[in-house]
Amino acid sequence: MRVLKELPRLLMVVIVLAVFNLAACTTSTENDPPQTSGPATNNSPSETSPPQQTTTQPAPSTTQATPTVTHSQPTTQAPSTPPVTSITSTQTPGTTTTAPVTTTTQTEVTVTQPPTTTNDPYSYYRGYLLEGYPEDIWPLYESVGIESCSLSVHYPAYNNLYSGYSNSYSVIYKSIADKADIAEYYLELLPFPEESSWYDAIGVIDGYTLSVRVDDGRSPADVYISVSLPDDSGMTSNPLMTGFSESQFPLYEVNETWAEIVVVNSNPPSGEQFSEIYFSHSGTASEALGFYRGLFAGAEGYKEVTVEEWQGEEVTLSGYMHGYNFQIVVGVWGNSEIIQIKLVQPL
Repeated sequence: MRVLKELPRLLMVVIVLAVFNLAACTTSTENDPPQTSGPATNNSPSETSPPQQTTTQPAPSTTQATPTVTHSQPTTQAPSTPPVTSITSTQTPGTTTTAPVTTTTQTEVTVTQPPTTTNDPYSYYRGYLLEGYPEDIWPLYESVGIESCSLSVHYPAYNNLYSGYSNSYSVIYKSIADKADIAEYYLELLPFPEESSWYDAIGVIDGYTLSVRVDDGRSPADVYISVSLPDDSGMTSNPLMTGFSESQFPLYEVNETWAEIVVVNSNPPSGEQFSEIYFSHSGTASEALGFYRGLFAGAEGYKEVTVEEWQGEEVTLSGYMHGYNFQIVVGVWGNSEIIQIKLVQPL
């Protein structure tokens, strides 16, 4: 009976205990959600990024998602690779184009240099053979450059011993051949070579008196040749004197013409071509000087030089006028009757 009396209390205790356990379970369930949702949230970033970006609590997960976004950005930037590739492609043709241009330029320099520095070291010799020179009779042997060529016509007054005209060409040229070979070449051209202690070859061909002298003191050798025209050549004046300006440089009181000479001279560093006349005059030396001083004392660079020659005083007037460098000599060789006028222009 005692038990029965205590049964209601025991039942109440059990009920109270059951309610307490139930409350405890409920409380535990409410406090544990972060643990339960935490793992679920940790798994979601790897599966789906957007939901994690909208969730407030998993801020660390959002930070972890940033690398994922970063990884996706290179993917987004990957399309920008083609422009880079395009630039690289553009640069490559540019480089390819530049290389041929450089190669072409080097080729042009290589082609241009040899004529002036290697193949033709004597290109500065601008001399040439004057018109009428008998090259078929007395040619130049292994010539690499002509230093000078002249045609001289000496009138009977000049050649008073012969009472006739004496006309000749003179040439100085450079030859790359040996002296012995040059001499042999010209000797073989002569039907009857003459003996000479001065000339390496001298003789006559068809009325032309020919001579050669070789000076091999420097290389290439200097070759001096002379060609005297036959007496019956019919040349009574210099046919190349057409460039002499007698109207601008008059001949004072001409008595007789002694000589007319035309020369091209290309000795480095510069060349010149000139014509000159020698003549006698019927006045006096002082009158001739007064005449030419009146005409040319105002010339550019005008000057006078006086020297004593074996026959007397020689006065030279020089300067630049009318497009010529002129030289007027009164008293040539000291002979007061002879005047020389020389007109010079660059070659």
